[in-house]
Amino acid sequence: MRKHVGLVALAVMLAPWGAAWAQAYAPRVSAEEYEGWRQYSVQCARCHGQDVTGNPVAAHLLESAGSGGPVADKEAFTKVVAEGRVTKGMPAFKAIMTPEQIEAVYAYVKGRADGGISVGRPAAPSR
Repeated sequence: MRKHVGLVALAVMLAPWGAAWAQAYAPRVSAEEYEGWRQYSVQCARCHGQDVTGNPVAAHLLESAGSGGPVADKEAFTKVVAEGRVTKGMPAFKAIMTPEQIEAVYAYVKGRADGGISVGRPAAPSR
């Protein structure tokens, strides 16, 4: 029991350092890319993989949105997200996401596909 109490106390003491570390060392992104990461995490990650790392149940977006991929350009990507590909199991998101949110997801996914955004939670941009 004492061991658990000690670990909890240590975690509480180190928590502020974890937040400080994240702000100092997390990858920096634009406000649009950060919003894209937020939307992707909520709407897309369960099928396409956390951090756009791929998942066997849906298209691997690092390849699809990468150079030469079928949704590498913004227009193709946003059309697929908005309208879906129902026959392939991809639902349409135009009823639950704004065009700006869909474009933000594109900015994030494209940044990951092109290697400009690394894996992990990006630091929130300064306001």
